[in-house]
Amino acid sequence: MPLRAFGLFLCFCVGVFAESRVELIAANVKNEGNVTIAEGDVSLRGENGAYMRADRLIYCHDSGETELFGNVYFSQIGGDLMLADYLKLRAANIRSGNVDHFFSLSNNSRLWIAGNEAIVEGNISIVRDGSVSGCAPSNPDWSFRFSEAKHDQEKQWVELRNAFFYAGRVPVFYMPFFGYHTDDKRHSGFLFPRIGSSKDDGARFELPFYLATEDEWDLEFWDQSRYKRGNGLGLHFRWADSPYSRGAINLGRFKNKEEYVSRYGDERRVKQGGDLIYERSRVFTSPSSNAQEGLIIDYQDYNDIEYIDLHSLDRGKLGRETSLLVTNKIDYFLKGDATYLGVYSRYFKDYKNPPQNDRLAQILPEVHGSLFTRSLFIDNLLVSADVKARNLTRKEGSKANDYTVVVPLNYHKSLFDDYLLFDAGLETSRYEIRYSDQIATRLQSGIDTSQTFRLGLSTLAAKPYENVFHTIGIGASFADPFYRKTKGDFDSDFTDAAAARSEERTASFNLTQFLYDNNGRLLLTHRADQLVSLENDANLYDLHNEIALNFFGQSVRSRLTYSHGYSAIVSSATDLRGSVGDLEYSATHLYENPTGERVAKRYLNASLGYQLNANAKLIGAYQRDLLAKQDRGWSVGLNHTSGCWQSELSFERSTTPYNIGSSGSSSKINDIIYLRLILIPFGEVKQQLYADEKT
Repeated sequence: MPLRAFGLFLCFCVGVFAESRVELIAANVKNEGNVTIAEGDVSLRGENGAYMRADRLIYCHDSGETELFGNVYFSQIGGDLMLADYLKLRAANIRSGNVDHFFSLSNNSRLWIAGNEAIVEGNISIVRDGSVSGCAPSNPDWSFRFSEAKHDQEKQWVELRNAFFYAGRVPVFYMPFFGYHTDDKRHSGFLFPRIGSSKDDGARFELPFYLATEDEWDLEFWDQSRYKRGNGLGLHFRWADSPYSRGAINLGRFKNKEEYVSRYGDERRVKQGGDLIYERSRVFTSPSSNAQEGLIIDYQDYNDIEYIDLHSLDRGKLGRETSLLVTNKIDYFLKGDATYLGVYSRYFKDYKNPPQNDRLAQILPEVHGSLFTRSLFIDNLLVSADVKARNLTRKEGSKANDYTVVVPLNYHKSLFDDYLLFDAGLETSRYEIRYSDQIATRLQSGIDTSQTFRLGLSTLAAKPYENVFHTIGIGASFADPFYRKTKGDFDSDFTDAAAARSEERTASFNLTQFLYDNNGRLLLTHRADQLVSLENDANLYDLHNEIALNFFGQSVRSRLTYSHGYSAIVSSATDLRGSVGDLEYSATHLYENPTGERVAKRYLNASLGYQLNANAKLIGAYQRDLLAKQDRGWSVGLNHTSGCWQSELSFERSTTPYNIGSSGSSSKINDIIYLRLILIPFGEVKQQLYADEKT
């Protein structure tokens, strides 16, 4: 920060005269008793490369005071510099001085400070009637102008009094007091307040406090007030207990006013909850181990899903979309060169239909082991194995344990000088489910055993042309589940494995092709897969097709599924993106029609960006539910970037669902104004102004 550099300049100047040899050059130098006077283009050069110049210099040998007059200039190695009309340096052991009408620039941060007067006393530097900025000094895009600035070098703390923030020459806002640290370490203190407004909640205000006393953790705490609705508290705790881990905890509580509950009929006066996220890449293995390891814990618990909206005015605190079905999980895996072990737990909570939670099947836990593909007896004969075991439990209804074992055996060989690849395989699988508790006395353990024989042929060809290079792959395979034995009961609440296993002989055909230009850029990708039943009906299963084109900076990708039974496209996803001149665009269309008779999902997402000039960009986005004929959200904004600052001002309207029945409503329309300001390298200021309305 320039204030820090300014203080160091004065202290260093004192050291130049007291502690090192100095080369003095001037048109006239004379001694009058114990005073040395130099005039006429005075310059001083220190042994360490520091350089000073002025029109006139007076140095007192007894007191150690030095005065420089007119066109004072100081620079040192690294590029830091200062200009002034007058500079006075007191004795070296006092480390103090003052300067009039000065300009100081820090080369490292590129920030500058200018003022009418500055005083340094020890570790304290004071500047009066000054300004500071990181932009070009002649006409800065942004600056802070203040009546007084005080810098404590020992505490590395700066205070600005009566500070105005200017955008160009226009004052934007006033702060009677503004303080910040000059180092890059974390410090405790109050953050910028968050404000907003709402038709139903009234004025909103949130004041966060940041606590960071240790390197391993930090804590953000905030008090929230919604004038018409109520008050809340929240905290966000982060920690890192090792170089290979990180975690975060969010907790919050919001209490509605009685008038609000009476008006909207909210079934819960208090909304509270919390969530925990923890990740670790080394648990039992050492950093030098070649094994891959991972632990993930993701836990959420709310008494009402609307708590996510009330948790904080900063939507980034939870960083997740509102969902009526929450999945809590604990996952651990260990992967070696030839084996894989995973332990997973899943606990589901349905906020849309809470009475059904007791009947939800929870996975506590699932154990998954794999033996990777390896040669068996000969190089071309490959074998692998997968084993899964699950404990399925719930408060109401039957409980069970199920087990799955899959062992594929595969043989492959190249024929006709690698023009044809022959593949044959045998897959053996066994699924078993065992029921427990008194309800299970009516259910017999289910066992499903099968063996499937597979045979495949494929080829891959490539051919260069004048401007492109084309590759094409064609394959066909045959599958025969020649053995199948099933007995016992299969509760559909736990598994549909018995129904999902096919007993039909099938054939599948696939096509893959790529097209490249002479520079190796991919121009076209095409994949198609078709599964055919070889039973009496000879049914055609769904056709899957994917095609992607890249041309002149534009790209389009389409993935669709066609049902021969319904003679209709049952699902498709089309993505278009690219740029034309100063315009950037993207559009995505999602479509699902599982029965061929009614549309289940149909969405359109689009975004645009238009470069108005070298610094300004217009941005916009739009999302629509085409099935419900309802806008899901839209936004428009302006982004500005220059060498010393970035800013973004945008407006967003979105629809947020929450617990059906809560407040007699199921969704909320959010109108949000975002203001984001980055003052390079000073820091970032962001603000969100909310307004919402229940629907």
